[in-house]
Amino acid sequence: MRLAGGGLMESVVDSLAGKATSTLHARAGPLLKFSKYWKDKGIDFFPVQEWMVYDYIKSQTSWAPTAPRSLLVSLSFAFHIFGLAGGDMAAKSGRIKGVSDSFYADRRKIVQRPPLTVAQIIALEATVHDTARTSYDRIAAGFFLVLIFGRLRYSDGLQLVDLQLDSRVVDGKLTGFLEAQAERTKTSVTLERKVRFLPVAIPLESFSEPSWVPVWLELREAAGLQGRSAHPMLPSPQLGGGWAPMPLQVGAAGDWLRSLLKIESVARDRVATHSCKATLLAMAAKYGVDYDSRRFLGYHSEGKDRSLLTYSRDAMSAPLRKLISMITAIKNKQFFPDSSRSGYFVPDSELPPDANADVSDGESDGSSSRGSDSEEERNHDEEESVVAEMVGKWAPKGADLPGQQFARHRVSRCIHAMSDESGTHFSCGRTVSNRYVILLAKPAFMHPVCSGCFKA
Repeated sequence: MRLAGGGLMESVVDSLAGKATSTLHARAGPLLKFSKYWKDKGIDFFPVQEWMVYDYIKSQTSWAPTAPRSLLVSLSFAFHIFGLAGGDMAAKSGRIKGVSDSFYADRRKIVQRPPLTVAQIIALEATVHDTARTSYDRIAAGFFLVLIFGRLRYSDGLQLVDLQLDSRVVDGKLTGFLEAQAERTKTSVTLERKVRFLPVAIPLESFSEPSWVPVWLELREAAGLQGRSAHPMLPSPQLGGGWAPMPLQVGAAGDWLRSLLKIESVARDRVATHSCKATLLAMAAKYGVDYDSRRFLGYHSEGKDRSLLTYSRDAMSAPLRKLISMITAIKNKQFFPDSSRSGYFVPDSELPPDANADVSDGESDGSSSRGSDSEEERNHDEEESVVAEMVGKWAPKGADLPGQQFARHRVSRCIHAMSDESGTHFSCGRTVSNRYVILLAKPAFMHPVCSGCFKA
């Protein structure tokens, strides 16, 4: 430790250098609740012992079905990263595994997000062209179309940079691609992938004419969102006008998508942001595009493909040609992906070259895993109260002014400071709205905080 200027904290930071902050929050929450449970009973909770984990899980009556498994994952994480004593013992216990599985078995059956229909995609394209709509709706509709035609998850789409239009006019029609790079994606699981851009190609071929892409790029340019800047691809709109530098949360984005499509949001299997990634991949499966092409279009690869992709330089060329062929067939009324199985193709039309490819009926081509963020709203109050009690008091500089009032954003949980007693604006200039909860007392643990409100 003689070379570490920050002591133990520096070692902890270095140990977690390769982990995303969302991962750390997900792992810390179950451990903090476990610690608080035994602290309230006056029992030392570290080192972890098998009977403590078993008794803790058995004592819970109102847990979510996935909560015990989350605790075991957190213990395993702490064991492998920090060498937490007893972290592996709980995972090896047969009775702990059994009671965890019994909870998980009560989980509701997974309902995958339905893909969008051709009519819904055309409606989004029409929104981008509709000058009667606000620029906010038009820019948001274009972003959702980027997710659809780019086969992207919502979190991956936010990371896009360096948008470049590679186009040409052929027979009076604009063709080509909107190319971009994703800085960090969910498929970047290894260190090598985390430091490599993921190339993204979005065909200009659309379900209606003219293409929506040039119009959307002009709208972004007019709004000051184009180019490499601090703004994510879909920032949060500000109440007073303009765009905030913070990305729009996935739940709010799902509500916006459903409002653009005029879809009710009460159904459990409702359309959400992950529907965008699944849409063209599901259509490609019905069209008969081969398995390898669909895997590349979804930005998935197997270990044996590593060298192949490294030296191919543009392995997406052939899959993209097949994707454009499918879009053209839909536009020319030769392929109907929203029809029943017997009506995908008109009787006198030619089937695509690989229409007889083996496609599993129950296969979902949207993704091999679930979305990066949950579409359901989380209850943060319990976790934040546990953090305040177990972690201790912490506040940034400038948060100790007498009489200072604070508010917390309902979705991002970011803490803001009031600018004056009127309670209409924050110190950062944002307007107070119903998206914020006024805090009656100063939080013991102030995180995350607005950098504008706490510049000191």
